[in-house]
Amino acid sequence: MNRIRDKCRNNNLCRRTGFFSLVFVVVFLCSCDFGFCESHASFGFNWIIRIPHPLTSLLRAEQVRRELDMTTAQIDDVERAINAVELPLWRLRDLPLQKRNDQAGLLIRQLKNELLNILTPQQTERLNQLTWQAIGIASVLEPQMALKLNLSDEQISKIRIFLNESYDEIAALQRNTAIYSESSRVAYVRKLRDETEKKVFSVLNNSQRSTLQKLMGRPFDLTSVRTIACKAPEFEVDTWINKPKVTLSELKGKVTVVHFYAFGCGNCIRTLPYYNKWRNHFPSSAFQIIGIHRPETQQERDIDKVNKKAAEAGIEYPVAIDNESLMWNSWANHVWPSIYLIDKNGYVRYWWYGELNWQGAESEKYLRSKIQELIDES
Repeated sequence: MNRIRDKCRNNNLCRRTGFFSLVFVVVFLCSCDFGFCESHASFGFNWIIRIPHPLTSLLRAEQVRRELDMTTAQIDDVERAINAVELPLWRLRDLPLQKRNDQAGLLIRQLKNELLNILTPQQTERLNQLTWQAIGIASVLEPQMALKLNLSDEQISKIRIFLNESYDEIAALQRNTAIYSESSRVAYVRKLRDETEKKVFSVLNNSQRSTLQKLMGRPFDLTSVRTIACKAPEFEVDTWINKPKVTLSELKGKVTVVHFYAFGCGNCIRTLPYYNKWRNHFPSSAFQIIGIHRPETQQERDIDKVNKKAAEAGIEYPVAIDNESLMWNSWANHVWPSIYLIDKNGYVRYWWYGELNWQGAESEKYLRSKIQELIDES
């Protein structure tokens, strides 16, 4: 842990965690189509299970529920099934790839098995179509899809190369610190997605393209589907400064920023002023900030010092004292600073790791725009 903290102090970690953040931005804003389905492993694809998984976001969308003509009882049963896997799935988001995929695959299969007992065959078929549409062109390497398309070994090999090339280009984009604008990154990934789709289609014959279109089903407007990670874990600590104990339930109806910090972390210190600006910028009736002080060093465990440092930084919002790492572990957090955006209904929607505006990046502007979007949501 000391090594982690030392890296945070010299900014290397925040540069690295910025790339974790970028993975989030690319995946969630662009609906990136490459390698997000657990069954791609059999084809040697550089696969990664998407967290949040498209399936859970689709099932939470009112538009999708209407599309499937789900009954009230089905909706209740689906909610319980999602709740059973969503938070455990989200906690896997930063694990090493193989460990993440192994555990996430089990959770997704658990959800799919539950859905078979809840939905009708017709609803299941349509949900599969919507999921394939959300995954995008990479869905052609789904075993079920590949079998129905009758893909040859040569076709699978070519498609795998195109998808792997796209995956590698996204990884290179994550390492490119010269690109500060998130809008530029988003535009690049969209362009890359379109180019890869054309390459994959070029591998298919006319009959396969027609079959693919039928398997995908009638197009559905996925832009209306909000990406939801999970219900935010409840605040489990009892010691607070600036206010008595706060619960998520009392914050319902407000957009909430939760940030993890330690008062001795330089990257945290340089980020704290942005939270105060947000607090002054957004109306208190619609917005709340919660700080989680999770110490590493012994002096940071001193609540009086936490209180003093908070006052010096102008922190007037509630701060939880997480000396036992209860919230750190519950949120599967692993770095200072980390920032989470929670919508009015208590769902985690966006997160960011590392110092804001690191080396001129526009991360503060990006998050501020997302806060406003969440406030404006009906």
